[in-house]
Amino acid sequence: MFRAALSRVSALPLRRAAVSPLPLLRYSSSATTSITAQILPLEKTTVSESDIDEWLAAVNALKKGDHRPETEQEIYLAQLANPEPFLREKFVPTEEQLQEVQRYANMKVPIRDDPVINYFINLIMRHGQKSKARNIVNRAFYIVYLRTRQDPVKVFYEVLERMSPIFAVKTLKTGFAKNVVIPVPLTKRQRDRQTILWLLDGADKKMSNDLSVRLGEEIISAWEGKSSGYEKRAQIHKNAIAQRAYIRL
Repeated sequence: MFRAALSRVSALPLRRAAVSPLPLLRYSSSATTSITAQILPLEKTTVSESDIDEWLAAVNALKKGDHRPETEQEIYLAQLANPEPFLREKFVPTEEQLQEVQRYANMKVPIRDDPVINYFINLIMRHGQKSKARNIVNRAFYIVYLRTRQDPVKVFYEVLERMSPIFAVKTLKTGFAKNVVIPVPLTKRQRDRQTILWLLDGADKKMSNDLSVRLGEEIISAWEGKSSGYEKRAQIHKNAIAQRAYIRL
């Protein structure tokens, strides 16, 4: 039975599909025929003088820059080489813009991270919570601005300049019955540290429960010359002057 079915299948005539020649496709089907294909197609065997003239004219057009992009890559590069008209226009500033430039010509651009303010934040910081200390300083400076209507950073710098001590006294052990108190000059960082500690000490004596409010009020008091840090500064300078005989040069 299987052999009979196989013999019937083998007896059927075979049908072969007709194979048609495929046309030549370009990289970009939407683009027109290239110049080379127009001048010398596949079915053409000879080149005439008119074909050569046409080819030379096309080469000269390419040299002049009159190139028509054909592929997608050429179209993309042509768009990059020829920007939009508004990009090729020359910018001409107005009189108001020139006056604004002159107004801000001598102004200094503020630095992004002030080292003194950052040092102030680090002295307030507890348990590594720097963002919390930064918020306290920001709110304190905002209170200073509301009360004085001036730049709080400049107010803080004025307080550091006016209230910071120049000298400090240091006890030196001589090995005898009496120790010697020696005046020691302070660096800029040490002066700022001592002033900030006095500001924090004065802020602790304020009545508010918010540290930023107390700190802002203390900065305003120091700016107005009413802080207790000025008395401490005067006492340190008085002790240093009294012990000026022991200054080591």
